[in-house]
Amino acid sequence: MSIFYMKQKAFSFKDKYKVLDAAQNQLYHCAGHFFSITRKKELYESKTNKHLYTLKRKLLSFLPKYELSDPEGSVVATIRKKIALLKHKIDISSSMGDFVIEGDFSAHNFAVLENGKEIVTVHKKWVSWGDSYEITISDDTKIPFFLGLVVMIDDCLHSRKNRNRI
Repeated sequence: MSIFYMKQKAFSFKDKYKVLDAAQNQLYHCAGHFFSITRKKELYESKTNKHLYTLKRKLLSFLPKYELSDPEGSVVATIRKKIALLKHKIDISSSMGDFVIEGDFSAHNFAVLENGKEIVTVHKKWVSWGDSYEITISDDTKIPFFLGLVVMIDDCLHSRKNRNRI
């Protein structure tokens, strides 16, 4: 089991995230594009600057839909927001399995479930300079994949505040 801290830069024309370990060492980073209708972002391993995943929103869908692609452009996961009362629900179909994300109404706490078992938990700080998350991942073999999903979930659940960013 691993614990990470993801911090989104507060004042930026494009989305920027840093993923840190418990000792505050930067392990991964994610950067969005300045003018991107699909809110395209790319996840990198910080030490080697290796491109791991591309994240983007699909256009022309009633409810938010996102895709996670590998560096070659193959889609490895698709997330779809579902209609739910008093909580958020998102379904993920991927080459690594099918997952469900359930969260509270404020979208400050949510979990990634596989067959009813929590494999990722995310807690957003209520007061912070920019968005800050504590992420616990129980499956250490898929860490970059789950971090990419968390960035997409953040965009999906908090897209209203980002509406003025193209």
